[in-house]
Amino acid sequence: MVDLTPSELNDEKCISLDPHLGWPKKAVHHFDRKQIVAILAAKAIRRPLLVRGEPGCGKTQLARAAAQLFQMPLAWLVVNERTETEDLFWRYDALARLSDANSKTGVKSEEHYLSAGPLWWALNPENAKNYEGRHSCKPYFGEGQHERSSDNGVLLLIDEIDKADRSVPNSLLEALGNYSFYVPYINQRIECTETQVPPFIVITTNGEQELPPAFVRRCLVLDMVLDDSSEDAFKAQLVKRGKAALPDCFDNDSTYQKIAEQLWEKRKGVKDSGVHMLPGQAEYFDHLEAVKAMKLLLPESTENDLIKELSELTYDKYRV
Repeated sequence: MVDLTPSELNDEKCISLDPHLGWPKKAVHHFDRKQIVAILAAKAIRRPLLVRGEPGCGKTQLARAAAQLFQMPLAWLVVNERTETEDLFWRYDALARLSDANSKTGVKSEEHYLSAGPLWWALNPENAKNYEGRHSCKPYFGEGQHERSSDNGVLLLIDEIDKADRSVPNSLLEALGNYSFYVPYINQRIECTETQVPPFIVITTNGEQELPPAFVRRCLVLDMVLDDSSEDAFKAQLVKRGKAALPDCFDNDSTYQKIAEQLWEKRKGVKDSGVHMLPGQAEYFDHLEAVKAMKLLLPESTENDLIKELSELTYDKYRV
């Protein structure tokens, strides 16, 4: 377990994230006080943390960074419109069972076709090891000297839950409330035992559809938004994060500032047009990297020209 000092609770804590599995690029995450308090509170009272915000604002990265900060294995499920509640609990290979039933070998034991899902790993990783199966959802345990132990608990990320049918969050109420669920194939209840550190569950939503009130009520809620109530504060926040995430892009602060100004103007224009989706931090980082790359590919172009040309490619996709 990692202890956070009082100074870290009152200022941003910045950590570098190493690439792994589904995240091949290095990244830097800034924990501000609001995020740190939300994480500590949700862990303390054993409530899922529901993180809301526009796409690209760092919701998924927050979970990844929290897992690294607290040295917790990371299990996850990216939700889509075909996701069912059981996908979090287990994977059952019915096709393999049918194939065996039609073969000379015959059907094997039910355990042979069963794989532990991400919530199973989060609640009881020792038990889940017996059911890695063909469709394993085994968490990321780190590598080498950065290997993580399930003794710290497992962080479960349920990403973009708003893409699922409303029946999915409703069906998760009992499992998330009691930290247990029943597996009919083996007639066994999977639960977090008294000797285990409880999992930390982070759930993200882009707000594409409203979540059931009963589900939201079970969670603590963190809204991750870019504060654009003040132009100067908005730009300063982006420049600070841009320099930390992409420190080698430019030799001075002026380019970071100019690109932040472009985002401010584009964001204001999109907002005035009534479009729901606003360009944000992810587009700012894309703009920074694109300008850096194009300076090498088109050295005869001025930086100001590149900033202007690339701003249209980066931000105007949100216009109608």
